[in-house]
Amino acid sequence: MDKRTKKNLSDEAILLRIRKYCALRERSTKEVRKKLTEIGVLEDKIPVVIQKLQHEGFLNEQRYVSAYARGKFRNKKWGKRKIEMELKKQGIGEDMLEKGLLEIENEDYLQALDRLLLKKWKVIQSKPIGDTYITDDIFSPAVQKLLNYAIQKGFEYEVVMERIKKML
Repeated sequence: MDKRTKKNLSDEAILLRIRKYCALRERSTKEVRKKLTEIGVLEDKIPVVIQKLQHEGFLNEQRYVSAYARGKFRNKKWGKRKIEMELKKQGIGEDMLEKGLLEIENEDYLQALDRLLLKKWKVIQSKPIGDTYITDDIFSPAVQKLLNYAIQKGFEYEVVMERIKKML
């Protein structure tokens, strides 16, 4: 049943509506399943509709994972760990995760991390941290704050430490 019109939708109307939904941007199977439930499609029809969408090319999990990884990295500057965790929440398998994360070029990844660290370092240096002063010692509170920030953004500890040491 359609919540807006309170009418039962025909199979063709359901397909048309969900095709438009999938055409707007890449969608995961979980998102499509949720949308189908919201518009009132019966549980036994959902797998049939999803299979039809996959056959027609409207729904492709690998394409979704690749687009998600590229988008979150470029737009939100997320690291691979955070992207991986979010995709796991959506029920994406390990093999698809690995392929999706390969979409992020290593050189671009390191450059983005360097820019992120440099930008945050300038902010940290402009503010006093308690009674301590900013030093280039990797155990200083300022450097720890920088490390925590990068890890929160989803970058790997080893990579972040290596980049911080090069930066200092």
